[in-house]
Amino acid sequence: MEKMTFINSFSEYDKNYMSNIYDNIVLCKKTHNTVFTKEFLIPYIYNKLSNMSNELGVKVYCYGVYEDSERKIVAFDLYEKPEEFPVDLIKVTNKSKFKNLSHKDYLGSLMALGLKREVFGDLVVEDDHCYVPAVRDITNYILGTLETIGHCPCELEILKNNPESIPKVKFQEKVIIFTSLRLDNIVSGICNLSRNESNSLISGGFVMINHITVSKKDKLVKPQDIITIRGHGKFRVQDIIGETHKSRLKVLIRKYT
Repeated sequence: MEKMTFINSFSEYDKNYMSNIYDNIVLCKKTHNTVFTKEFLIPYIYNKLSNMSNELGVKVYCYGVYEDSERKIVAFDLYEKPEEFPVDLIKVTNKSKFKNLSHKDYLGSLMALGLKREVFGDLVVEDDHCYVPAVRDITNYILGTLETIGHCPCELEILKNNPESIPKVKFQEKVIIFTSLRLDNIVSGICNLSRNESNSLISGGFVMINHITVSKKDKLVKPQDIITIRGHGKFRVQDIIGETHKSRLKVLIRKYT
């Protein structure tokens, strides 16, 4: 596949970003070595890469640490899946007894170190702990620099990737009935809003599909799409699980917690 054809097939995303991914593929084919992306990719991109693997001439393997990870590092290889990915799982412990910390607190403090969101996977918060998958190149920097989260002292350690130490991504699941998979209809049902209110969110730039802002209310949503609605949360359209007797769609929605 030619480079511009590849880039244009991901037209919603930054051309330089997709160009770097293509260069990884070329390097893999040239050297016959495993080549990893330097950032965690979102589902739309790594799923599409997997579907294009035959055209690209490489095998595509993904790893996000957790079961049900959203963000994943991708490996390109001509042969088998690599035994290890360049990812560390950092456990951050809040040492304060007076303040509970949220996902927003942990992510904000990590990004305040001057790091991009893409170098982290999915942050999972459990009690006084936050589990942070990170690109291995930046692990030592985080361990040596991060001292507080939201003015609370914290303790950091790298966990071994074994089933006992890896938490699960948490969701709230709900089946919602929709007349169609139009974006305005989905937003209305997810947020329990009127159609006019959902249209206002969309036209105001408050709604993203797969991390891209969408302004067209009649945009069709697909299973596995990630919908982020500012002020309401992030949701995955997990699957269409059936129809009602009036041919309305029963859709399983997962809300990230």
